Amino acid sequence: MSILLDAGPSLNFLAVGQQNILIQIAQSQKLRLAAPARVDSEVTGMSRSDRFKNTGARTTWNTLKSSGRVEILPDELTTWQFTEAVARISGMPARDRVRDRRSLGEIMVLAHASVFVQQGHDVFVMIDETDGRRRASREAQWLRDNGHTKRLELWSTRRVLQAAGRQQGWIVGGLTWEQVYDQMIAYDDGLIPRSQWRTKP
Repeated sequence: MSILLDAGPSLNFLAVGQQNILIQIAQSQKLRLAAPARVDSEVTGMSRSDRFKNTGARTTWNTLKSSGRVEILPDELTTWQFTEAVARISGMPARDRVRDRRSLGEIMVLAHASVFVQQGHDVFVMIDETDGRRRASREAQWLRDNGHTKRLELWSTRRVLQAAGRQQGWIVGGLTWEQVYDQMIAYDDGLIPRSQWRTKP
């Protein structure tokens, strides 16, 4: 079983030095952390930007990969299951979609997740962006409608932080999960300030 990471949530945790939360939640559930090659490229590229260049995001990401904490999954369209998943999730032919880099990371996250579920594995995906979460919900419904009993479960930065706040030692630096979330907002315009929360994570 895997937790598949999108670029946004990955950078959130890396930028504020809270990658231990990802490691701990994976270990606690006997899961592996993984990311598509496209997400790897996005994290590496964005970590060089002005927003992230003074954080430890790039170095930490490289360490997570080299230590085997995060597995990078290939994105080549080499199997019919993966190719069909990309097309179904994106709504266009897979070979055309992979030429368009917009939101490609999250599409690859969901395509890998869908294939894992079809192969008989539970999968958890971390996506915060609204369109990506809609895609995830549609693909999870497609999997259920087609008789697949394993789960494609959607997680968010907020949900993972709240879980971490209930565990001793997952959050480093003696912070609360709320304080960590507030730190992350500086690095992710898509995160909603806590004062505006109205729905469940």
